[in-house]
Amino acid sequence: MVLSLKTLLCVGCGCFIGGVLRYLTSYYVCTRWGVELPGMPWHTLLINFGGCLFMGLFCGLATAGFVESPNLRLALTAGLCGGYSTLAAFAFENTMILRAGNYLTAGSYIALTLVGSILCFIAGYAAANLVQR
Repeated sequence: MVLSLKTLLCVGCGCFIGGVLRYLTSYYVCTRWGVELPGMPWHTLLINFGGCLFMGLFCGLATAGFVESPNLRLALTAGLCGGYSTLAAFAFENTMILRAGNYLTAGSYIALTLVGSILCFIAGYAAANLVQR
């Protein structure tokens, strides 16, 4: 990895586009499908599936030599896919861990991420409630 202003700008631009696309996708799905919580959050599910699909596509294209520029790879993966769905990075990392044969590590990472993320959200929500009092 190289940390340079050019790299940061490439990732930042990709992230901006990914964030805007995430919002537009959520908006479109929620307004067209009438999604309301606490029902199934179809918009988030579709965003996460799409982010993972495109992360796999971009990584596969890079591995096959179709995306040679390191900055373009980072703009597409860490930027665009990361700004669109952080689950895409999670899927990529687990795929690499599983391909290396580290099944216990992958299982631990998956379990820790799911349980830890929910617990951290609950803790953050509780902290916000304390501040409001």
